[in-house]
Amino acid sequence: MKKKVTKILTGFRLDPRLKSLAVQAALQENRSLSNYIENLIRKDVEAKGILPATSI
Repeated sequence: MKKKVTKILTGFRLDPRLKSLAVQAALQENRSLSNYIENLIRKDVEAKGILPATSI
């Protein structure tokens, strides 16, 4: 059974055009913007070897 992870709210500034493109990309993957960004970060840290693929 998966352990429930408490998520935290994070805010950051982003160019409006870039945000619009990210929203479009998220919609193409049937994801929310938040989930899309979280998955991008997860893939990046896994690729860099900072986080093993099975940690989160």
